[in-house]
Amino acid sequence: MARLTYRQGGRGPSRFHPNFVKDVGLLTDLNATNQGGAWWNFDSYITPVEQFYIRNEYATPRAEIDRRVDPRFWRLRIHGDAVERPIEITYDDLLKMPSRRIQSVMQCAGNGRTLFWEQEGMLEGDRRVKGNGWGMGGIGMAEWDYVPMSYILDLVGLKPNAKACLFWSGVDGKAPNTESDTGRPMPIADILERPDDIGLAFRMNGMPLPPDHGAPVRALVPGWCGGASTKWLTEIKIASHDFWVRLNTIGHSMVGPDYPPPVPAPDDEFRFVTPKDVIGVPVTWHVARSFLTLPLTLSRQPDIPANYPLARDEVPVIPAGPQSLRGYASAPRHGVAKVHVRVNGGPWAEARILDSAPNRYSWVRFEMPFDPLPGEYLVETRLTDKSGAVQPDATPFNAGGYDYSAVPRFRIIAA
Repeated sequence: MARLTYRQGGRGPSRFHPNFVKDVGLLTDLNATNQGGAWWNFDSYITPVEQFYIRNEYATPRAEIDRRVDPRFWRLRIHGDAVERPIEITYDDLLKMPSRRIQSVMQCAGNGRTLFWEQEGMLEGDRRVKGNGWGMGGIGMAEWDYVPMSYILDLVGLKPNAKACLFWSGVDGKAPNTESDTGRPMPIADILERPDDIGLAFRMNGMPLPPDHGAPVRALVPGWCGGASTKWLTEIKIASHDFWVRLNTIGHSMVGPDYPPPVPAPDDEFRFVTPKDVIGVPVTWHVARSFLTLPLTLSRQPDIPANYPLARDEVPVIPAGPQSLRGYASAPRHGVAKVHVRVNGGPWAEARILDSAPNRYSWVRFEMPFDPLPGEYLVETRLTDKSGAVQPDATPFNAGGYDYSAVPRFRIIAA
């Protein structure tokens, strides 16, 4: 694709931040603990670590400050009333276990939240959406090495009464060497549906897991929201009851009139929250999404990153004449079947998919020939998954701005 004439946000000099370990100069500066991917610069199938978004609640735990994330001292406790043989394993123990490798998208539940504001106008009153303005940058695809839960469950022995599994950090907190409130449960039934796909990740893109991405070990739950793949993992508890924590109650829950909250059972376990915090439906599977490698024009988003390549209301400019529009599409439940593109409300035209995805959790790149005359254009992308489901025209309101699934619209000026 021809070089665009907007400022190349995210391509500036090295940028180090006290709350992160890696150089975040290729990322958009959302706030003190979150950095977005510059999706308009994406071109590779596997996302390099330096281009991979960071979604933290607190500063990245560092091994030199907190020995619980030092591979030499790291321990993982696996226990609960629904396992036969509670164990504690070391990092060396984990590396000796049978492992697998998978290419899978990791994505923040709030990726695409920007479109709730820009396309749906959900800015105030009882339809106000709050959260990070990721644009389309809360996503990346890595190659993960992991020990599958099928092996872990065989190791500890699963009792018939097993109901839920809690992946818990206990490390990711407001200060080093304190107990944190970060983790995420999931039903055992969901793990048993694909126990070879879900597991404990220890490498990313062939290298030991980086600190900003959960070193030394994180959970890996392909297809679900990124928060389910708990970083800096130190505990797995498998129990005969459900768990309620920050990331399935006041965070990462769909809150709104279309999402009546579940009712906790009397024997459920609560960590750092109470029953009154169960206010919505926890986010699980990601919706199907597609996007172009173009920055979005931001007119309504409350806050724009200082290093975003466009000023408020600015439209990206491309050269007139023959070129290609490129983008990415993912559909983790079923896999991507087709992607269509249309310009200025005209007919949908099928794009060419460039990749043969190895599994349903992988994204694909697509491209479409584009030969614009000088002028302004509105370009939309629409994914069809392998079940036949098509991206809708709108997404229902939820206060957290999670799982935006509708057709995205990109404005472009050709000159």
